[in-house]
Amino acid sequence: MNKLILLLTLTAGLPGYSQGWKPVGSRSSALGGTSVCLDDVWAFHHNPGALANLKTFSAGAYYETRFLTRELQTQALAVAVPLKKGLISAGAQLYGYEQYRTTRTGLGYSMALGEKISAGVQVNLQRLRLGNNYGSSSSATFEAGILAELTEKWKLGASVMNVGRQRIASLDDRFTSVLRIGTLYAPSGKVNVLFEVEKQVIHPFSFKGAVEYLPGEHFVLRFGAHSGPAEFSFGAGYRNNGFFIDAGTSYHPVLGWTPHFGLTYQLQRNAAN
Repeated sequence: MNKLILLLTLTAGLPGYSQGWKPVGSRSSALGGTSVCLDDVWAFHHNPGALANLKTFSAGAYYETRFLTRELQTQALAVAVPLKKGLISAGAQLYGYEQYRTTRTGLGYSMALGEKISAGVQVNLQRLRLGNNYGSSSSATFEAGILAELTEKWKLGASVMNVGRQRIASLDDRFTSVLRIGTLYAPSGKVNVLFEVEKQVIHPFSFKGAVEYLPGEHFVLRFGAHSGPAEFSFGAGYRNNGFFIDAGTSYHPVLGWTPHFGLTYQLQRNAAN
């Protein structure tokens, strides 16, 4: 019971994250969650419309210990498989511990609507379980997203999660509904500048900003920040032969550090041929 009280106290500062959704992926986390325009496999958890840009098989795994507290750990998976037309995706997210756990599993489909615009839809099964025989609740939620390439250097993306604001069964509460709109500008081949606005239905707007810098062919440095609550983040990545190893941490001025680690693989075009 003491652990459950601790969990509820800490998650009070994390709007909606304990109700079926939390930003995942080490790249996204290092960028302060500024990820609605990122078109890697982790777009499954951020914007299904961005997945259509993937041309080869991709899969990833992620782990995070929020505020260095075992009861607030997150694990996630994502897989994307291109088809002759469009792309199918699948993923899962697990948050919490044995006395308080949320899970989110889903399937999605993404496709290009033209040369410069793509869209995607996704259905998720979300489950909330409480220990000590307090029971569990499950509900289906829906997600949609879009990504537009305005110029060679400028992208604009938007996504909405839990479109119908599904309720948690038997409770006068709902799973998280989130609207995100963001942009990515690449002034050069080595720098990405990102900005995003996020609105959860029952919480104020959150503003996010980030910079991603590629000092060399294989290494990436990332910095990000967001409001509501205020957090700062940074991280680094190494990529080679289709493997991406990413790690980083975020910092909350009151609750402390949140380290995270991710491993992603994307099939190379020459290997596919």
